[in-house]
Amino acid sequence: MPIASVSDHVAVAVPAIDDAATYWRDRLGGGWVGPRFAADEAGFATRQLRYPGGAKLELLEPVAPDGFAARFLDRFGARIHHVTLKVPALLAAVERLREEGLDVIDVFAEGEVWHEAFLRPSQVGGLIVQVAWAGRSDDEWAALAGVDPEVPSPDGPRLLGPTLQHPAPRSAGEVWRRLGAEVEGDDDGIRVRWADAPLDVVVVPGPQAGPLGLRFTDAEARPGDAVVGARTLAVTRAGAE
Repeated sequence: MPIASVSDHVAVAVPAIDDAATYWRDRLGGGWVGPRFAADEAGFATRQLRYPGGAKLELLEPVAPDGFAARFLDRFGARIHHVTLKVPALLAAVERLREEGLDVIDVFAEGEVWHEAFLRPSQVGGLIVQVAWAGRSDDEWAALAGVDPEVPSPDGPRLLGPTLQHPAPRSAGEVWRRLGAEVEGDDDGIRVRWADAPLDVVVVPGPQAGPLGLRFTDAEARPGDAVVGARTLAVTRAGAE
């Protein structure tokens, strides 16, 4: 039985948020959702952008040489890091996923406003999946920090979500179903959706599981690099439907 979940955001690991934002914010027109958040003890900082349509992109940077973000960049380079799914209650979701045979790790449920756990990339098509519960909305976090969320550029491209490759997309889809998604397609490719969520996941056939890039409507295709991270995949508005 699948968990109840909804896609919240996709994250890209980059060496520096401000440098990467010259593309993701200044060029593509995303608006900051709230303030920069730093977890010095874990060695990382993040900040999120929202695009027309509501999908969110998180930029993740290392702030310590021995943190997980630094280790990820050393091993894989700047690229897509994870997708976050929000759930009504973390521990119930973790229990259900373990009953389904999934290896859920790094479970944290002691905080008053944030609980999280993770699935290994080997289980979900070469991508880390974060399962999380939040006790505050994006607007509430921003208000507490005294920050006004930015409005995305109204004529900017719309973020659709990540595209992954996998040797057997249909098999990958079975895991996404356990994670609460609706899955369409077969081994020629699948689309993973959540009701009323603007962010989805596309999985296409490929020799090795892993992320290919981020789909944007009517954006110029752009290769990833060491500054901005993920590759931009251009999709027409008609092709996004």
